[in-house]
Amino acid sequence: MSDRLPEAEARQQLVDAIRMLERANVVDYNGHFSARVGEDRVLINSGPSVRGALAASDIIAIDMDGKPLDGNVPPPLEFHLHTEIYRARPDVNAVVHTHPRWSTYLSMTGTPYKPVFAQGVLLGDIPLFDSPNSINTKPMGEQLAKTLGAQPSVLLKSHGVTVVGSDIIEAFTLAIYLEENSERQYMAMQIGDPYVFTAEEQELCRQKLWTRSLFKKTWDHYRSKL
Repeated sequence: MSDRLPEAEARQQLVDAIRMLERANVVDYNGHFSARVGEDRVLINSGPSVRGALAASDIIAIDMDGKPLDGNVPPPLEFHLHTEIYRARPDVNAVVHTHPRWSTYLSMTGTPYKPVFAQGVLLGDIPLFDSPNSINTKPMGEQLAKTLGAQPSVLLKSHGVTVVGSDIIEAFTLAIYLEENSERQYMAMQIGDPYVFTAEEQELCRQKLWTRSLFKKTWDHYRSKL
């Protein structure tokens, strides 16, 4: 697919993306990010890797069954989350699973995600995967992919978030937008009912903001802080 990077470039982008998300408090010690680089080849940060001090050597290749292809370092236990989404979504070339604060507060309380600022609109109506358990089996990965459907993200109840994209930069940026919207929604709820964008306003936001150049601008902003 045209959105897939050469493998060496994809490895470095994954390193940068995970380190940026860790510094933004979106990924913690257990988050993981992957990129599809072949029909049966996925790059992902290894299970034992330290997310805040990641290097290219911490990015491993696995097949669609989670088997390491270039050594014996294991992937994260939740690799099924990635591989089953790739099986279900040929349009997706990057998947990130995060454990952020604000959006998890929403899923812990059953509070729906609502678009309260422009970039947050791009996540659409985010479905909820109604289980707090780790996605560490193939059937659970299949269920998560089914819940995600054609959307760019899914909330995992009391657990975290999964975001997908056509490439690493898109998935990274949407993960940032989701958490920023969630923080604004949560904080506004402490003093009242936040304004939610109308359907017409949301459509205008999608037309103006879903662009490669703006995704790259967000990426460059966070990368400048590394």
